[in-house]
Amino acid sequence: MSRLSLPLIALGLGAAALVGCDDEPGETPAEGCVSDEAFFQALSLSLLEPDCSNCHNPQGAARDTDFVLAAPGETNALQRNFAMMKDLAALERDGTSILLLKPAGELGHEGGVRTPAGSAHYRDLEQLINRFETPTACDGEDTTGDVLDKVRVLTPVETLRKAKLQLVGELPTPEEIALVETDGEAALAPLLEEYMTREAFFGTLKRWYNDLLLTDKYRGGNRATDLLDSERFPGRYYYNDLPDDEEGQLARRYANNSVAREPLELIAHVVRNDRPFTEILTADYILVNPFSARIFGVTPDFDDPLDPLEWREARLMDYPHAGILTSPMFLNRYPTTATNRNRHRARTVFSLFLATDILAKAERPVDPTQIRDHNPTMHNNQCTVCHAAIDPIAGAFQNFDALGRYRTMGERRDPQEGWHDDMLPPGFGEAAIDPDRWSSSLAWLAEQVVADERFALSAVYAVYTGMVGRPPLANPTDRSDPRFENRLAFYNLEQAFLRRATDVFVENGYGLKAIVPEIVQSPFYRAVSSVGLDEDEAITLEYLGTARLLTPEELDAKLKAVLGQPWKRRGPDANLLLSGNEYLYFYGGIDSNDVTRRITEPNGVIANVALRMASEMGCLITPRDFHRPAGERLLFPYVEPSYAPEDDNGFPIPRVEEEIRRNIRYLHRRLLGEALAPGSAEEEATWQLFYDVWREGAVAVKNGEASGDLEGHCRPNFVFETGEGLPREQHLNSDRNYVIRAWSAVVTYLLADWRFLYHR
Repeated sequence: MSRLSLPLIALGLGAAALVGCDDEPGETPAEGCVSDEAFFQALSLSLLEPDCSNCHNPQGAARDTDFVLAAPGETNALQRNFAMMKDLAALERDGTSILLLKPAGELGHEGGVRTPAGSAHYRDLEQLINRFETPTACDGEDTTGDVLDKVRVLTPVETLRKAKLQLVGELPTPEEIALVETDGEAALAPLLEEYMTREAFFGTLKRWYNDLLLTDKYRGGNRATDLLDSERFPGRYYYNDLPDDEEGQLARRYANNSVAREPLELIAHVVRNDRPFTEILTADYILVNPFSARIFGVTPDFDDPLDPLEWREARLMDYPHAGILTSPMFLNRYPTTATNRNRHRARTVFSLFLATDILAKAERPVDPTQIRDHNPTMHNNQCTVCHAAIDPIAGAFQNFDALGRYRTMGERRDPQEGWHDDMLPPGFGEAAIDPDRWSSSLAWLAEQVVADERFALSAVYAVYTGMVGRPPLANPTDRSDPRFENRLAFYNLEQAFLRRATDVFVENGYGLKAIVPEIVQSPFYRAVSSVGLDEDEAITLEYLGTARLLTPEELDAKLKAVLGQPWKRRGPDANLLLSGNEYLYFYGGIDSNDVTRRITEPNGVIANVALRMASEMGCLITPRDFHRPAGERLLFPYVEPSYAPEDDNGFPIPRVEEEIRRNIRYLHRRLLGEALAPGSAEEEATWQLFYDVWREGAVAVKNGEASGDLEGHCRPNFVFETGEGLPREQHLNSDRNYVIRAWSAVVTYLLADWRFLYHR
């Protein structure tokens, strides 16, 4: 099959499952030993977490009982819950453990009947109690990591190429490649550290975090400045009154976007200066550049008052800064209403900074006719499962209104005095905010959040999602799913790695850069194939794999790195991959407003956009590269437009053919990152494509059936950066021997290869 006919699909992999519970809860599987830990985890995922933890959590209705479950995001949560339940199992009434009596509704369980006697989960609990009394140990039970030994990963050089393209949008230099070829894995970390000092990396980091924060919604026009309080920031539109000089033009271009991107710039600022990542929430300042500083009414010193890339820390008068939490853009992106009372903002805090989907705790049908409590958000178990955790954090946002404006007591604040008395007091978990700190309650909340174990995990999740291209696998809970145990096995593998990465992150003083090398050198980033997997193992590792579709931004960066220009004919033209009026959304991009989730699986539209890109870039870039001196060419250093493989009499020219084949191998390495051996099948396929296109085209030109000139839109007769025309004597129009167009076909062929379009 030729590459042009390959479907646009990612390669999936597979691996060994953790020996777990049978598909039917409460029954012993016919084969294999199930350890106590594996059994307990399966029970935890199918019963404890989705059901029991709704009330039995540190903030839930049962928080004052002896049965309080640690959250999955907490360190050693599974082991702690196992030990806690083992102790409780020893408590009996008339010879029966309370772990059976309570949820069966036989011992005054306020949560009602959860596991009726004889039900599958009741039998699970019976078996768990038996295991507490008679532990089960399995020989060689800890085999989940062994399956990774069957996974082939990218070589160090291949890993270097992948990581550098992703982090900074560049190909490795010959010196870097030689270093990695010599020193192997040990050379990767220092190179990665250097890449993470470059501005291109911070651009990548901001894109990862905008996919989460979505504050780029406010880029363009006055979308950001429109949101600011006109009383507090009377200069929010100052740029509209400036004359049409350099400052006025720059201010109108950058002022709004400088306000819009402040949360993302804060993240980059913290990482750029190697500060603890906790500062993204605890920062007692706002970040400004020369254009946003005038909007916010602050006057820090700038080296260049017209440089939009120069950012400084500033403090607003009588404003209790708490990093992103008090950013006007964050507060407006996640607004509130009179009835919502900041709960949406609280849920967002859980999601973004505590690695917790708090609403997943209540994913079960709720019958509104059965909710008759006075104030059910405080007293009904079906409501308190979420509200007990959300409402205190919502109260911490008490000083910020629906538009994100800071309001202290008596200043158009609703309510005028204190927080709502029909909600839990402002706080975090069981801790309430001291009234002395109510005026800076978000700063207090930030301190609690960054001290929580889940904050570090959320940072690892964010970087992992950006680099691997998907979020970590969620807890599998459906034991009726025939792939439950396979998903559980992969979940264990992935979580074990993420825990190790989190430990490294914390040990390095919450330095975000410490996470990247851990991910880059892991099989979750580098896996490409496998050896000796059985069918069950293959199902388990279906989520493991290095191939994923490049985002429009990543594909654009790759085109620039490999070809030297983006997908556009002239520099002043719109970038076809990044413009919302062109292919950005068709290729899976987002606008952070209406389109907030990327398309990660190719569809027919994406496939056709990719083929159009390959066709147009093959046409545009090939003549342009030949137009350069041989020593400056990116794609064709070994051939010339005159290098036809046969003479006028149809006899092969061996020297020319060898140079053509040499350049083919060079193109495969540059565009696809693969080193072809001379005479390989891949080289032969590309050679045959070149030869067939050249032969057919040359004959057509000779017979007058085709033009001897390049297509007009492919001629490189202008300066790309400016679009200005070149002198006539520098024009390249002719291609009478059809060599340039044959090479265009080869470039199109390689650009359409899935290995170019995918991140590998």
